[in-house]
Amino acid sequence: MAHASTPANGALSAIGRLLTQPITLGARPGSRKAPGSSVGHKQMRRDLYTLLERHPASRQTMRHLDLIERTLRRIDIDAVEALPIKVLAKGLDELEALVWDWSPVGLATLRSRLAVTVKLRRHEANASTSSQLERYDSSAPHIEAEVNEVSHELYEEMERSWSGQMPAELAEAQRAMAPASPAAAAVDPKRAD
Repeated sequence: MAHASTPANGALSAIGRLLTQPITLGARPGSRKAPGSSVGHKQMRRDLYTLLERHPASRQTMRHLDLIERTLRRIDIDAVEALPIKVLAKGLDELEALVWDWSPVGLATLRSRLAVTVKLRRHEANASTSSQLERYDSSAPHIEAEVNEVSHELYEEMERSWSGQMPAELAEAQRAMAPASPAAAAVDPKRAD
């Protein structure tokens, strides 16, 4: 006689499976640690939180560093590294301005990670920008500007020529070259003197 599967037998087998699983404290069976929840991540999070709590006004004045700390506390270091480059660079500057003693390992590690991320992402941005410029301007000739220093008087003279006023030396030269006729003298009141 074969035993038929009843709801009671199904419930008993489920309880049996539950009771035979190994007991782990603080974690669900089958769950794995997130890649960012390493000991280093915890130390960075703890040290940065302690630093900002030691200086309560820093959360209002150093908004970028506060955002980095909140992201690190709520998510992980990978999420911090995914923040916009301007936020990371400004947050790194704020961290370096606030910290004098880099002996806490978490702060030193965070500073290192931020510096490397900022440097890599700036390099990538510069590389992509230069490749885009080369793509569009590859056939254009490269012209370099020539810059010379001049005296203030020469600059004013050139400025007058740009605004429609002729430099004094050039006006004198033109007057000397013009034919001396009575009609020209009547037109130019300066020559009449």
